[in-house]
Amino acid sequence: MASEQQMKNPLLVGRAIRAQLEHEVPQDLPLERDFREDSDYTITDHVQALHKSLCKDERTLELVSALVTHLHAFARETQLTHAEWTKAVKFLTRTGKESTEYKNEFVLLSDCLGLSALVDEINHPKPPGCTDGCEPGPFYTEDAPILPSGSSLAKSGTEGESMAFIGTVKNIKGEGIKDTTVDVWQADGDGVYDIQYPDREEPNDRGKLLANPDGTFSYRGILPTAYPIPGDGPTGELLHVLGRHPHRASHIHFTLKSPGYDDLTTALYPSHSPFLGTDPVFATKKSLICQLTEERDPARWAALGFKEGEVRGGRVWVWKYDFVLPTVQQVEVLKAARAKKSKL
Repeated sequence: MASEQQMKNPLLVGRAIRAQLEHEVPQDLPLERDFREDSDYTITDHVQALHKSLCKDERTLELVSALVTHLHAFARETQLTHAEWTKAVKFLTRTGKESTEYKNEFVLLSDCLGLSALVDEINHPKPPGCTDGCEPGPFYTEDAPILPSGSSLAKSGTEGESMAFIGTVKNIKGEGIKDTTVDVWQADGDGVYDIQYPDREEPNDRGKLLANPDGTFSYRGILPTAYPIPGDGPTGELLHVLGRHPHRASHIHFTLKSPGYDDLTTALYPSHSPFLGTDPVFATKKSLICQLTEERDPARWAALGFKEGEVRGGRVWVWKYDFVLPTVQQVEVLKAARAKKSKL
């Protein structure tokens, strides 16, 4: 175990380390025993012992210890070869290098391996009857306009067929929740989000709706269609090797917020969409699939809020859904129970 004097001795330590020692002197430990696979003291034991001796943050130590345990167990279970390890490192290196502001390959990888969905379920457990959640995805923006219920979210000329969405926000007792903000964003009828258009000047197919005091809300918009997640990077290549596709089922994203209630981020899917059972990011759930109806009577279009000449395609798709939110306290009780169970 080296002393600070030894660490600063130019006969023992190079210039780069000596420069760093001006800011922080690391703690050194003696090497007391050798680690060896198939012995009673492996590399896993050695790594864990080192971290336990040096790490001062309990949560960091807990996370890294679990990561090391499972990562080393994976290598042993699969008998990982050098060639496979090298291939995996190159894959992860590409994943980082090919990430951009609007295409984070690491987030895509997490999504397509089901990790994002799992983290969401762990952090937002639901009492029976509450609406299931999912991750927001990469196309959320902060610049959506704040609009009253009944507004149109689609700009004139937006590609796609007309749609009317009618929703309610209730608690588990069936009571309407007041002071709810409903943040909505979606692709258009070509399966393209507004931020994917190079000439975007203002938000389209998105808005922050202020629900009515009784928890009801509605908006007019465009029926979204299915689209692919980026498939030109390492995550897309992995999907191909696994025999999977990058095509997301058509959907609408929602984030609902109301004082005293757990925030809900979710997405709803029309039952007519393809890819409901093979969605690449594991965001589809049967409880989130909705049966839409078609309204072809022009006399009913006005009642849905559409102006004369606004409806395209000779029909309006009517989409209804009742959202159910748990309180913050109800979620915390479930999280505490789950944490206690995980320690057993």
